[in-house]
Amino acid sequence: MKAHNIQNLIVEAKKGNQSAQTTLMNLYWDQIYYFVLSKIGHKADTEDITISTFTKVFNKLKLYNTDFEFGTWIRAIAHNTMIDYIRKKPELKISLDNAFAQIDVEAATPTPEQHFIIKQDNKKLMNAIQNLPEIYQRVIELRYLEEKTYKDIATELGLTMSNVKVRLLRAKKLLEEEFKKH
Repeated sequence: MKAHNIQNLIVEAKKGNQSAQTTLMNLYWDQIYYFVLSKIGHKADTEDITISTFTKVFNKLKLYNTDFEFGTWIRAIAHNTMIDYIRKKPELKISLDNAFAQIDVEAATPTPEQHFIIKQDNKKLMNAIQNLPEIYQRVIELRYLEEKTYKDIATELGLTMSNVKVRLLRAKKLLEEEFKKH
């Protein structure tokens, strides 16, 4: 796609046009997915990081500086999202190479107090999920509670992969809004 068409999509996506956002996500999904997969090496975690990346991209789209290539900007967000993800999931035991700052993954192991807080947060999360429209509840349950792949979710719900990605993106945004209410 030509640069001026991408810039037009970005302008529309900044206005909240979901079609433009979906098109941008579809254009850059593979690039970001394979970038993350090359570092993480685990497909389910890669999918989670990629969808989190696009959630952040659309939340921060107003901050995008057109002096830089859009793909490079997204890749930087993906890189930072990977680091955050690794910090929160020490069980991954990923060896961080020179592409990442040296992070003490073991130091991210929760203390007993943090476990208690996590348990309370899980109750809030389950309540927030129940407040979502049913189509978003189901996709969240399949992905994060049953840990199904995007392909499995698409098959089970009779959706395209793009629709699964979009629903997860929207569901996460709605969950953020639910958390802000409480």
